[in-house]
Amino acid sequence: NECIIKQGKINMILLKKQKKYAWINVKVCMLVLFVNGMVMQTYGIFIPHMRDDFGTDTASVSLAVTVLNAVMVLFGPIAVKLVEKWKMKRVLTVALFAFAIFVTGISYNEKLKMLYLLYALCGCCMYFGIFYLCPYIVNHWFGDNAPQVIAIIIMFLAIGGSIGNLVLAKITEISTWRNAYRFVAVLLVITAVVTAIFLKDDQEEVGLERPKQGLKKENKESQERKNTITIENVYRQTEFYCVILYVACMQLCVSVQSQIPNLALSFGFTTAAGAIAASLNSCGGIPAKFLLSICNVKIGVLKSVLLYNLVGICGIISLLVFQNPFCLYIFALLFGFTIGSTTVQLPVLSTRLFGCSADYDKIHSRIVLISGILAMPGSFIAGWSYDRTGSYQVALLALIVNLTIAAVAVRIALRKKGGRNS
Repeated sequence: NECIIKQGKINMILLKKQKKYAWINVKVCMLVLFVNGMVMQTYGIFIPHMRDDFGTDTASVSLAVTVLNAVMVLFGPIAVKLVEKWKMKRVLTVALFAFAIFVTGISYNEKLKMLYLLYALCGCCMYFGIFYLCPYIVNHWFGDNAPQVIAIIIMFLAIGGSIGNLVLAKITEISTWRNAYRFVAVLLVITAVVTAIFLKDDQEEVGLERPKQGLKKENKESQERKNTITIENVYRQTEFYCVILYVACMQLCVSVQSQIPNLALSFGFTTAAGAIAASLNSCGGIPAKFLLSICNVKIGVLKSVLLYNLVGICGIISLLVFQNPFCLYIFALLFGFTIGSTTVQLPVLSTRLFGCSADYDKIHSRIVLISGILAMPGSFIAGWSYDRTGSYQVALLALIVNLTIAAVAVRIALRKKGGRNS
């Protein structure tokens, strides 16, 4: 009995230790995604200023964002190998410091071609925070609570974008867009220091065992099927390509997010209205990410995707039909709510479909890579469409098509698994 009591006390101490380090990691992830959100979701407020500063058109400046997104997703397989060799803590710290240097370089740059190069280098650094950090940490530190933890962490990407649009727009208004980027560089340095001090890669690092994988108990047949998933045979599975199609369509929608301030100007609204709309767009992602973890459990992943995408379509239609400032804000908020689901549903879908595989990290990075390649032209095409027509109406109609295709792709992916989680 004394041995049992002593073992119980030891288990309790280990459990408290596990929770302590797990939630410290969560807080670090929140900070990293917050700062990345301030960069990723605020491109739009700089496009008109950069366009005038560099003496070019909207499409040319938007191409810099396309280059960033392209390099970010292409860098995925390299990022996985770097983390496998040197661990996330070391690699992410270096990436954040490098990110700060490149952002500072953008603030002093005077040439358009150099802007493309600097944005490309920023894309290499952003991959870790945007796509890889959250699923990596959650897989190493959490078991059955993974969907809820993912939603909580990624919510800070939207919070960063929401606050970032207001703060950076204000800095740009009273100073220049260049000083706004320098402010972001300081935040990146602070985040790098915090990461270097507090982030822990896995539980073995602090003398604990890694939690069991899997989001829910499954029958023997489904468990055996998941154990056969490898990086080699996953290419023959329909659900793999359906997830890629879903993410690609949603990322195409996300890429148009950078055009919202200019979209407001194209409808005859003020610059201030465009900044407010951009902030509301990011704000929409905050409740979206929080509520999605509940919706995924209560009504299922498929119905959650259908609900969220329908909300976005309603927002787009309201702007196309009424074209007034109030509907601009409604569109921005609802559209942000819809695209805010992307960063949550990607790790949820990839984990549920391929999470028990020993090659999960590689499979996840392939999904990000291929879908990102397909979504590369989004921001450039939206800017090019505006330059040619003086309107974003064609781009808005394309968003409706993308959201519809994305919902169909998720339905097929989950039905291929026998209706599980649908």
